[in-house]
Amino acid sequence: MYRLRRIGGPQRVVAISATAKTARLSLDERSVPRVQRLLCWFILAASPAFAQAPAADAGQLSWVGREAAMETHLRTAEIVSMEDIGTGVTQPRRATLRPGTPFDMLAWKPLPPSRRNGHWESYKSEIAAYQLDRLLELHMVPPAVAREIDGVTGAAIMWIDGTRSVGQMGGKIPTGPQFGKPIRRMQMFDNLIGNPDRNAGNILIDASQRVILIDHSRAFVESAKLPFPFERVDASLYAKIKALTRPQLSAVLSEWLEDHAIDAMLERREEMVKRVEDLVKRRGAAAVIIP
Repeated sequence: MYRLRRIGGPQRVVAISATAKTARLSLDERSVPRVQRLLCWFILAASPAFAQAPAADAGQLSWVGREAAMETHLRTAEIVSMEDIGTGVTQPRRATLRPGTPFDMLAWKPLPPSRRNGHWESYKSEIAAYQLDRLLELHMVPPAVAREIDGVTGAAIMWIDGTRSVGQMGGKIPTGPQFGKPIRRMQMFDNLIGNPDRNAGNILIDASQRVILIDHSRAFVESAKLPFPFERVDASLYAKIKALTRPQLSAVLSEWLEDHAIDAMLERREEMVKRVEDLVKRRGAAAVIIP
């Protein structure tokens, strides 16, 4: 069983520990060095406790199977009010919508593509992450579309009610075997899209203990380096990632990503495949590619 707990003041350090193991690492939601975050997810994904987790039921997520309706609502619903969320380094805002169905709020991220404080950021990356999630049938990234509000274009992202971030939960991830598969899939997705910014603040857990991923504005970097080490992969997602083609990705993502960003994603895919093949040679497929 794994437990995350907060150390120090708000938005500071979250420690990951294993009661059945002795591993213990710390993850700072904002300022702990990146290598600690990398090792943190390494421990989560590599641990035997997560090796044979059943899949979560993605069909119960409110947007799955209703993506077109959700996207239309994001584009056309009236903005009744807008407020600062008060969290997040990219300073997203929250809008209240009319009508209030199928959902009544959206997150608003008007980030023009550019580098800020040493990081690549773009509202287009939020939309690309959602579109790639759909292509891979991941069902972990909420709907996101481009929208103009008050003359500014940005990403309008479905606000998911009834969730809490890992950071907001006092540092404790709900226990249970259902977290093995989504943690591996999250890690694979972040490596594919080159997302170095995964942290306890942008991993959401809903009332049914499903994992939802938000905040991808810093993803799709040009580097071919994988952001996170890994020891295991989810079999079905790995097969889909291996099968991706350049024309397929261009058809889905060219509106949101430059050609070099798509090329870098394919290079990271090849790095992932090399890593898996090396692990399989040393440990056997059954220990690395998990159904």
